[in-house]
Amino acid sequence: MRRYLLLVLIFWKTTMLAAQPQSALQELLGTKGLEHAIVGISIKQVTDGKELVGHNARISMTPASVAKLLPTWFSLQEKGADYRYQTKVCYTGTICNGTLAGNIVIESGGDPTCNSRYFPRHDLLADIVEKLQEQGVREINGQIIVEGAKAGTAIPGSWVWEDISNYYGALYLPFNYRDNTYTLNFQTGATGSPTKLLSVTPELPGIKFQNETIAQGNKEDAWIYGGPYSSVLSIQGTLPINRSSVKIKGAMHYPAVAFMQELKKMLVQNGIRINNENCADTNRIEFLCHHSPSLKEIVFHTNKVSVNLFAEALGSLIETGGSSWSEKVSSLLSEIGIDSQGIVLEDACGLSPKDVLPPQVLTDLLVYIAKQGNADFVSSLPEAGKDGGLLGYCYSSPELKNKMKAKTGSMSGVRALAGYLTAADGTQLAFTIIVNHYTCTVSQLQKAIGKFLSFFI
Repeated sequence: MRRYLLLVLIFWKTTMLAAQPQSALQELLGTKGLEHAIVGISIKQVTDGKELVGHNARISMTPASVAKLLPTWFSLQEKGADYRYQTKVCYTGTICNGTLAGNIVIESGGDPTCNSRYFPRHDLLADIVEKLQEQGVREINGQIIVEGAKAGTAIPGSWVWEDISNYYGALYLPFNYRDNTYTLNFQTGATGSPTKLLSVTPELPGIKFQNETIAQGNKEDAWIYGGPYSSVLSIQGTLPINRSSVKIKGAMHYPAVAFMQELKKMLVQNGIRINNENCADTNRIEFLCHHSPSLKEIVFHTNKVSVNLFAEALGSLIETGGSSWSEKVSSLLSEIGIDSQGIVLEDACGLSPKDVLPPQVLTDLLVYIAKQGNADFVSSLPEAGKDGGLLGYCYSSPELKNKMKAKTGSMSGVRALAGYLTAADGTQLAFTIIVNHYTCTVSQLQKAIGKFLSFFI
């Protein structure tokens, strides 16, 4: 009898534990505003891969920025945590009595971090000036040349018009500078009055701005329109009233041009004159090899801050052998035993609305990564209670703080979250939640997802 009662108790407890996730799932799905949404959820135990919750887990859905988990992980695997981009700087001709009878040539190396706000110590401009001063150069007869640079020809066709000229749509190019972004500074007045564009930093030679913004309310809601081949960019929308300074950022389609402009200014400021003569490209002499931060540092900011430019750079590091990014990712996943069916990826950063993948793919990858014990990757994930991007999920579920590490994803009609949960007993869970086409507010959705996840803590 005692043994029978023990078996009944174990069965009851097991049944109750199994019912809890389903109860939590039904509560989440009952959230007002999800009636017509597609909700995909995959939660698994890291230790054995056992599925705790699977709802539309194999349905292809728009992932937004959680897609960055793919280039960040696979670039670490293929190149190693200590890999660094190199930008070589050479001079042609000869240096005699402080005069360089030749050009300065910067060989594009694909480094996405030159003069990046995320890596202020990696200053290519200052390094070039310092090395020329060490060479005793006071005058350059030739020109500043950025070799291999090109503008905006590789923008994915699926990127939408509203994105390609705003800061988060900055394209990854062979030569990148200042995160390929610029800053517009405005002054605003009374409600309904036109705003005044005060400055553009850095200067964009050959580009003019048509400012159509007006002062209204207390929030910034302005957008920059125009493609990479446009000489005129339109700024539309509203900016907060009565401000002496309001700043918005745009995507710089010609970073090499802005870089050369600023380098020339900096050289002159440091007593080095440039004559801009036509000089023959003779044998080159390398005088500087500028190294980027390590790959693990770039991965850290890619996931923590969700930098599209960095994600595209990391994706380009992975050898595709002529295949598309989507085909390469599918191949890499298949190699480690993950079902990659249903994946379509037009870019590496998740900005394209054509990107789709099943939630289970990311959960299975997270399970695999956890078993590899890669601290560099795991530390790049935002942490609840420390990083602002997860604040909305913890607002009504503070128990998630210090218990969740996850990458967020967002675009119009899309919210996604993928990462790790640590249960009360120490069990580690990998999870992915993707919601497409919700009609509630972002805050309501985040609170509902946070409450759902708190059932597992």
